[in-house]
Amino acid sequence: MKYSVMNWIYGTEPLEKTLERLHRLGYDGVSLKGEPDQYNPQEVRQLVKKYGLEVASIDGIYPWPTKERDLCNPDERVRKRAVEYVKKCIDFALAVGAPLVVVVPSPVGKNRPLAPKEKEWEWAIESVKKVAEYALEKEIEIAVEPINRYETHLVNTCQQALDFVKEVGIKNAKIMLDCFHMNIEEADPAAAVRKAGKMLIHVHVADSNRQSVGRGHTDFKAIMRSLKEIGYERYLAMEPLPPLADPYDALTKMVCPELFDLYAEECINNLKAIERVLQN
Repeated sequence: MKYSVMNWIYGTEPLEKTLERLHRLGYDGVSLKGEPDQYNPQEVRQLVKKYGLEVASIDGIYPWPTKERDLCNPDERVRKRAVEYVKKCIDFALAVGAPLVVVVPSPVGKNRPLAPKEKEWEWAIESVKKVAEYALEKEIEIAVEPINRYETHLVNTCQQALDFVKEVGIKNAKIMLDCFHMNIEEADPAAAVRKAGKMLIHVHVADSNRQSVGRGHTDFKAIMRSLKEIGYERYLAMEPLPPLADPYDALTKMVCPELFDLYAEECINNLKAIERVLQN
């Protein structure tokens, strides 16, 4: 397995400072927030090369009540703008060498549908089909992320994500799982990993309290064992946050910068320690 950190948790921190941290702590890559207009792709390529890293993923940002990124909105014009946003993320992924783009079918914070839920499901399928077809031409994968019910209403569990991509029906549309959200939605997160199997192409990591690995009660040994059982060799993308009422506060602020190094170090050290145990 390989290790990255989602850089949106560092707010306005310069990218080079983030990359220096990840290089120093032994990470393999960085996962970049899906805000293509905030980056110069050539500069990104130069910086990741300088620090011996890869761009592991482009993680779309889907805040609510911003309607420009709602792939299941009843208004067709809104859905079209959301599709165009994901296409920009796909173009950015191609430009910086990232293999996948994370897609959330309904925005984070939209925990009730604006129309019958079955209609929003249909609209989301239609939208993700469009972006998956666009990504397929560029050899980029789409990773559909289930988010817990308190943050979004449409796709909450591993099974729902699998059902969703099955309906999308495009071979590059697969799923990702997030340890924090699984802690809420899955009776057995390790079993959810096994259920995902080869459809699992990306994993977000934070403990049960959304802090670094070891600060909550998530059974990471069981999850890592399941990842090993399904032959998962892709990225574990760390996403630990300090205590926040709204996780997207970290996008626009430098929240608890004194924890940035500590949390990144705790995550990779604790997970690598589990890996070593499982290898014996």
